[in-house]
Amino acid sequence: MVQAPTRPAAAIDRLLNALTPHAQTLNVGPRKRLTWDNGGRPSVFLFLDGEISVSRITDGILVATVTEPHIFGFSEMFSSLRGNILRAETNCLMLSVDNARAEQTIERFGLWRDVAELLSFHNNSMLYRDMQIVNQRTYPIVCYYLLELDRLPEATKERVNILSYIQERTGLSRSSILNIISSLKTDKCINFERGGYKLKVYGLPDEP
Repeated sequence: MVQAPTRPAAAIDRLLNALTPHAQTLNVGPRKRLTWDNGGRPSVFLFLDGEISVSRITDGILVATVTEPHIFGFSEMFSSLRGNILRAETNCLMLSVDNARAEQTIERFGLWRDVAELLSFHNNSMLYRDMQIVNQRTYPIVCYYLLELDRLPEATKERVNILSYIQERTGLSRSSILNIISSLKTDKCINFERGGYKLKVYGLPDEP
């Protein structure tokens, strides 16, 4: 079985330590979207606390949600393509560094390998995600995201609706998702409270 890529924590920490002194604080509340050109200048974003999502611009599909300290914008630093958009899910502590200052700092401290590790992690994370859902049947896709949602902190599950969580990430129809989760609840494989919150997974059977 293919394992999910490992977050390059040490590389991220080194980059955060180097870039933070040159950053400006951003006021980012829930549901606020961030553009890559902060104040008209291309920027790198340092995410320090909260919960932030990455969505594709073309179709709005949510491709990743991040809760640990992270850095976004290195791909956009080298390309004019703006394929993704950042959206805060909660109050977030974020900083921005304009690209020119970020490049100077990375060059000064010899951190290009750390940048490469982070970009490789992003690329491999997308490949891993695609392996789980592209050309898959609806049932395993729904199960994949049920398990992912079940691993989230309880505080997050209290505010995240199961149907919305899966639909935002897959584009599957409401009816197809509801049919599967309703059947799984009837069979006592999962449980959730009224409105589709506070998911509990007890065990998911192979596809019927």
